Amino acid sequence: MLVLGIDTATLVCSVAVSSEEKVVAEYTLQVKKTHSQRLLPLLAAMLTDCGLEPAALDGIAVAAGPGSFTGVRIGIVTAKALGQALNIPLCGISTLEALAAQHPWFDGLICPILDARRRQVYTSLFRGDDSLQRLVEDKAAALPALLEKVKAYGEKILFVGDAVPVYRQLICGSLGEQACFMPPESAICRAATVARLGLLQLARGEAVSWRELAPRYLRQSEAELKYRAAHGEGGKSR
Repeated sequence: MLVLGIDTATLVCSVAVSSEEKVVAEYTLQVKKTHSQRLLPLLAAMLTDCGLEPAALDGIAVAAGPGSFTGVRIGIVTAKALGQALNIPLCGISTLEALAAQHPWFDGLICPILDARRRQVYTSLFRGDDSLQRLVEDKAAALPALLEKVKAYGEKILFVGDAVPVYRQLICGSLGEQACFMPPESAICRAATVARLGLLQLARGEAVSWRELAPRYLRQSEAELKYRAAHGEGGKSR
């Protein structure tokens, strides 16, 4: 079974094709171009270099959020269009779970953090050591409050994600030797991991159709908040 992985939830644009046995190919860019400019050419180049036609794909896994609203939307729309055209199942993967799943052997807690702006991060919490156990659901949170909660575990905590360079000094100041970090190449979003989690979802019969696939934003965008404020509307963040 061949699954296409797509991750455009952050500045990283990553695509991969994986089977149960191996990563066939993975192409990743982290440059200042919009995902709408990069994604389809990157995908086409990868499939061409692999000698694969889109019809050879058995499913598509996409990072469904949280992350950049625009990035998540581009990934979801692309996956839905391909899923409809190829008539294959889709899997929406938590961006945070995919980040944590890159480090299942870490002996301690894994805390992915993505920069959500407005002094917040998108985050979750997992336990590593031979497997990956989710401890907390994905959410948007103020970093100081998050650090107080994870500090109480009294364990080593691995931080990964694009918020690490932004807040590393604050994390170290709060947690000291409890805080652990990966080198940059191991701390970014990777489509190969998204594809692997998609393979597991497909095996469990948890895939959805292109009509059912939906993003997981966790909260409203700036545009939505401004619109609601201008029109006197309330509403909770998603």
